Amino acid sequence: MNKQICLALLLFSEGAFAQNSVTLYGRIDGGIQYLSGVAGPNGARSGLWSADGGDAGASMLGITGVEDLGGGYKANFNLLDFFSPTNGTTKGAFWAKAYVGMSGPLGEFRMGRDYSILKGGSFDYDPFYQQSIGMQSLPRGANWPIFSNAFSYSSPTFAGFNAGFQYSLGGVAGQFNSGRTDGAQLTYRFGAFSARAMYQEVRDASGQFSNLFTDQKQAFVGINYTGSLFKIQAAYTYMAAPQAPAGTPRYADYAWAGITYSTPGPFTIVTGVAHIHQRDGYGSATLVAIGPNYYLSKQTYLYTTAGYVINGKNTNFSPIEQPVGSPMNPALGHNQFGIFSGIMHSF
Repeated sequence: MNKQICLALLLFSEGAFAQNSVTLYGRIDGGIQYLSGVAGPNGARSGLWSADGGDAGASMLGITGVEDLGGGYKANFNLLDFFSPTNGTTKGAFWAKAYVGMSGPLGEFRMGRDYSILKGGSFDYDPFYQQSIGMQSLPRGANWPIFSNAFSYSSPTFAGFNAGFQYSLGGVAGQFNSGRTDGAQLTYRFGAFSARAMYQEVRDASGQFSNLFTDQKQAFVGINYTGSLFKIQAAYTYMAAPQAPAGTPRYADYAWAGITYSTPGPFTIVTGVAHIHQRDGYGSATLVAIGPNYYLSKQTYLYTTAGYVINGKNTNFSPIEQPVGSPMNPALGHNQFGIFSGIMHSF
């Protein structure tokens, strides 16, 4: 971690010497977390208290830069790394974003490692902004992957409409569909209202849609209305993995709705409800979440978010986003409560 920070500072200092359009940015998020019904080594379930980071927003360190090429065109890059503030670990240098691109009158194009079109596109329609407790919990992170070898394009806005496209190559010789991903989005904005439709495909190493939460097709529609005191957001996602093995879910309907109330002062409160229904008898689950926030400044705020999941008899979802098969998931039909609180500072 120390080597990565030194490298980031070195790149920043060199870029700043050459031009004034390189920016070092990031945030630190740390707190404490409680989750009920956690499986122990002997199979017994009990509550778990732990220090945690990234519950309200992943701790990150990034470098971004823009160079004016003239004629309205600009070259840009972005290097971004997520890390854990509790132990300093990271999945790898700049594993979240590492792309170069160009923008201008015809839109923006970039290539490299980047957010999936569904992750970036659903952020504006998620009342909890992809927190660990929130609308991303029930699909187990299925709607926020990150892709390598990605080519992304975003069009200019015309009459309120904007379109985006993304394609990621698998990179396996002789297997065009191995690990291939693609997606598209269409957004409309009018004043305080916006609506977005997205479609995304993620294929496994064999080029198939074999897991409802990792390798699947997804179709998303969302709406957002931002008033002076209230923000209202809602979304629906259809998920399909037609080649999933027998005995596992292949199709699901997933929806959420949320309201954010912002007082004239530094206090906000976010409420939301989400529901997932796995078709063909694989059960459903409902999440209810609430999160008050207090802003100490524009960059720093205190947060607390609590969520309760009501599981159907055939399901084992958690209020805190966990990978598929995680031992922290509750037993089938087991309801679960989660809460976290902490502080986040952006710079």
